[in-house]
Amino acid sequence: MAYYKASDREYKPSQKAICRLLFPALLMAVIMLFVQSCSSTPKNLQSGRSGNNLKKQICITRFEDKKRFDDAYLERPFQDRLVDTLLASCKKPTFIIPGQSEFPMDLDPVPKLESGMMDNMAIADIGRQNGFNAVVTGAISDIRQSDEISWLTGEHSYFQVAVTIAIYDTQTGAKLLDKTYLHEIEVDVDQASESEKESEYFDIIAIEKLLKLIVKDMNTDICKTVSGIPWQGFIIATEGDTAVISAGKKVGLKAGNHLYIYKNDQILNGAFGNRYRVPGAVVGELELISVSDDQSKAILVDGTGAVPGNSVSLK
Repeated sequence: MAYYKASDREYKPSQKAICRLLFPALLMAVIMLFVQSCSSTPKNLQSGRSGNNLKKQICITRFEDKKRFDDAYLERPFQDRLVDTLLASCKKPTFIIPGQSEFPMDLDPVPKLESGMMDNMAIADIGRQNGFNAVVTGAISDIRQSDEISWLTGEHSYFQVAVTIAIYDTQTGAKLLDKTYLHEIEVDVDQASESEKESEYFDIIAIEKLLKLIVKDMNTDICKTVSGIPWQGFIIATEGDTAVISAGKKVGLKAGNHLYIYKNDQILNGAFGNRYRVPGAVVGELELISVSDDQSKAILVDGTGAVPGNSVSLK
């Protein structure tokens, strides 16, 4: 029987990868600093406490397979395993996944810029239109095998799998998380039988073990990230002093609820063709007059700002 164990070979990300991971975090910090500097923003919203009792909706898109890996041989497809793990352990948000009626077809496939990079603004706008607080994208970015032969330790095979995910904040378009999960497993080929070596499933066993490790790590990070963001809603249509919000009973809204309106029309141009919305100050207040499962109708009771694109938060 082949012997599988975690590899202790060190992985060092490139300087380019480090910069790619740090930029979104720095940008998000700048945006949040700007929000907190708005003197007319209520203190309870600056601290993120308002709306915590409402159920956030998180969309998980279909993961891209950049390695053209056929997961039909796996015990369970990678994304199915990830989603089931999230549903079992991360109770606060509602997860919207491909195949559900609520999943928007505009996110399958995920929109991209001409450069091939994800179009963060398009992703955020689709999410806002559907009442999502965050959108999770991902890709199986690398699967590789390397063999080493040593006169001292014999023949060894190393299997390596890398899966990349990004979590987009729909209010700003910024990434809340951008991370590559890379795991490697060592296979002692000398302990494998000849039938195992010749089997087409020999590498599948190793890949299966690696994907299970990645799911465990990824589940923890996704749950922690989406649980930490406050609920936000979005105005998707208006007529006179009335507005339609892309959220309703499913998130916990009720007729009579009052919502602050945030000006959300300032656009910040970032690197690589990405664009970001900068949340502004409170410019008005809405009262919900009717609530369905996925949408709410509201009337303006104070100020201005009841225009499509602006965000709202529970008063």
